[in-house]
Amino acid sequence: MMVQGIVHCHSTYSYDAKMSLRELRELFVANGVQFVCMTEHTDDLDPARAGQFVAECAALSDERFLFIPGFEVPYRHAHILMVGMRNFLGNYASSLEVLRTWSSNASFVVLAHPVRNNFEVEDGLLEQIDALEVWNQQYEGKRVPRVRSLKLFEALKKKKPSLVATGGIDFHRKEHFSAPLVHLEVEVLREVDIIEKLKAGAFTSVSPQATVYGTLPDVPELISKHRFESHLSVCVIVLGKFVNKVLASLGLSFPKSLKQLVRRRI
Repeated sequence: MMVQGIVHCHSTYSYDAKMSLRELRELFVANGVQFVCMTEHTDDLDPARAGQFVAECAALSDERFLFIPGFEVPYRHAHILMVGMRNFLGNYASSLEVLRTWSSNASFVVLAHPVRNNFEVEDGLLEQIDALEVWNQQYEGKRVPRVRSLKLFEALKKKKPSLVATGGIDFHRKEHFSAPLVHLEVEVLREVDIIEKLKAGAFTSVSPQATVYGTLPDVPELISKHRFESHLSVCVIVLGKFVNKVLASLGLSFPKSLKQLVRRRI
């Protein structure tokens, strides 16, 4: 059966998210989502709260809907998604050796939003990841992947042929629900089967405007097709964040209606 899911999602177990796991389940089930790879920020977690998070993921999962627990771990300037991980190893990875311990405990490891890492991936980091997030809704928008991330993936795949490309909503609040959604085919809705498909690149990241295959066999074609829209989306998002920052420094805020209008389109 074909199922629809999300890779890269946060609940109130993360310091900056607004919805509980139970609220997420209700929203996603109502919108045809069958699985979610959770990636809670480790910054403010402790072992007890992390254990509570993992237990609640299990309690709210059934044959209709599946939470796959995981963490988003800071490493230098990068953020690494540890999908399918239940052991909490600390608030951040302070060295490559610590990162290796984290990644060895995770089922699927993704370098998130490479723009935050200035699109730099040293060989030691590349060895630890299974995937590169070429499309993050909060940095690239919901329509198409980022051209520069596609180019980075193409370069990294020459060094690591098994690398796959993901798209993530980076969900923090209800208004974020949109593309890219992940589509893959499994016989039974089980974590082990979903992880197997993700690691093999046997999935697509989808919006109404774009379909990105996990193995990304068509990078030049994607870049040619979506170059203008990618640059436009990124420019609007960067400008919006700059305006928000300036307004905040003045004690003002961006008009909510205008923000929602831009969000619906970008």
